Amino acid sequence: MRPFLADDVLWHVGGNHSMSGDYVGIEAVIDYFRRVRKETAGTLRSRPPRSLANDRHASMLHACLRVPRRAMDGRAAGRGTHAGSNGRWTEYWALASDQDAVNAFWS
Repeated sequence: MRPFLADDVLWHVGGNHSMSGDYVGIEAVIDYFRRVRKETAGTLRSRPPRSLANDRHASMLHACLRVPRRAMDGRAAGRGTHAGSNGRWTEYWALASDQDAVNAFWS
């Protein structure tokens, strides 16, 4: 992920759970993904069924999470902003189609 993030990236994770919040800067975002990987034993999979993009914004995401005795396969809308010729992400919003299910998964 590091090569795709701007130094001052702002990553928003919606909801009311242990992973929700705003992550500011590359290290904070990388730490967020490390936590997700650890909590899900590396089972996070995302595959964009469809995407919509232009020269500044992109939208896509379908996530699957699995941990012992619980799993979630849901749709999420991810909206990101990228800037400059390097195309690095400057801001990202992760919004679930069923936020209650996501909150329950992480609780």
